[in-house]
Amino acid sequence: MDLTGKWRYIENYGYGVAEGELYLKQKGQTLAGRIVFTDKVEGESSYMIQEFLKGELEGRKVRLEAIEFDIIHSEFPITYQLDHWFGLLVDDNTIKGVSKDGQGVEGYFEFEKVATSLPMEI
Repeated sequence: MDLTGKWRYIENYGYGVAEGELYLKQKGQTLAGRIVFTDKVEGESSYMIQEFLKGELEGRKVRLEAIEFDIIHSEFPITYQLDHWFGLLVDDNTIKGVSKDGQGVEGYFEFEKVATSLPMEI
């Protein structure tokens, strides 16, 4: 099974919702990629983040960890904590699980595969 491709991303984490796209590349059990998303925090203006990821696939378990980030757009200064995602491959095109950021905020996410190729090199 190859997780390489473009995935739709949605996450609900209690304070708001994040939506965007995940770009993954798989070599063996090793994963690398980036996730670009808009974070919509209740009562605040939304902002856009890009995180660069490393991870692994073990059986049906998927683990991704952000190693750095860029703020793509924000109308106000933000302090951002890197995210971790722990999920299960529900089927060949769906990963569901929980996330946690550096502040300990947890969320529930879903990645849905929308393309098996990547639009650009990761």
